[in-house]
Amino acid sequence: MEEKMRVPERGPLLAWLISCVILTFWNLSRGLDLWAGYNFGGALMALLALMILWKGKAHIPALPLWIGYFATMLHFVGGSLGAADSGPGPFCFDGMQPGEWLCADGVNGMYHVHPWWDKLVHSMNSTAIAIAWSLGWRRMSEHNGWQLSPRVVAFTAFSLSVAIGVAYEVYEFFGKTMFQTIDQGGYVNTASDLVSDMLGAGLGVLFAHFYDPMNKTSDISGQLALPTQVTLTNNGSIPLMAMGAILSLDFVLLGGGFVNSDYDLIGQLMLGALVVSGLVVARCVFQNSQSDKPDASEGSGMIS
Repeated sequence: MEEKMRVPERGPLLAWLISCVILTFWNLSRGLDLWAGYNFGGALMALLALMILWKGKAHIPALPLWIGYFATMLHFVGGSLGAADSGPGPFCFDGMQPGEWLCADGVNGMYHVHPWWDKLVHSMNSTAIAIAWSLGWRRMSEHNGWQLSPRVVAFTAFSLSVAIGVAYEVYEFFGKTMFQTIDQGGYVNTASDLVSDMLGAGLGVLFAHFYDPMNKTSDISGQLALPTQVTLTNNGSIPLMAMGAILSLDFVLLGGGFVNSDYDLIGQLMLGALVVSGLVVARCVFQNSQSDKPDASEGSGMIS
């Protein structure tokens, strides 16, 4: 029993679940239904992760999971420090103004009073996602005997992490243009988010590359052909990663000159990259299904 409780995955995941449950009820009690819903979703995600990783068979180190926990809490706690109306948040004491310490106002809390909070959350979450994918691909490689090299694992994790960030910006683009959501959208906000996502993903894969104990003991010759799962992932994520890189460099080096700092244009470019990614994945799946048919027919001919 004592040995079972040493499973490193349990501590940070239980902390994630308990924290989100507490925040859910706290926000409901204050009428902050928006963030109560967000935190309830976070609790469900933590519960799902616990169900998958409870037995510890994945051998995920505790430190990366704690990094993911604190990155997640930056988002959930930061938003929860706001108020259900335009009034001050729960930590505005003795005449404190929004933006001082933990004093915030509006339904989006720290996001509303600190523009840099969004960038910090984006970079930290991208770091956590990249670490998770790096650890995941290494363990799938070991389990299936793929012999993925460190470079393949790092590139696949980086590309997929950035692609997720770009896809999220497409979601925000639809929210802003179609539903007029607040505190998101706009050229500078979106372009700087993409920069934060790329920096965070790069930091995450570097951390996982040097920290993951399996990289030191596994067979990483990289001599085998890439498995279908990795090929599909890379083919689907590269168009989004490339678009994220182009828009990030345009923002940093040209001040948005390539797209004339036009939010609608970069939203359409990211949406186009998402469509291309979907088409590329569909084409690969179709080709794989077609290549499997001759093998199946040959096998049935041999049986007859």
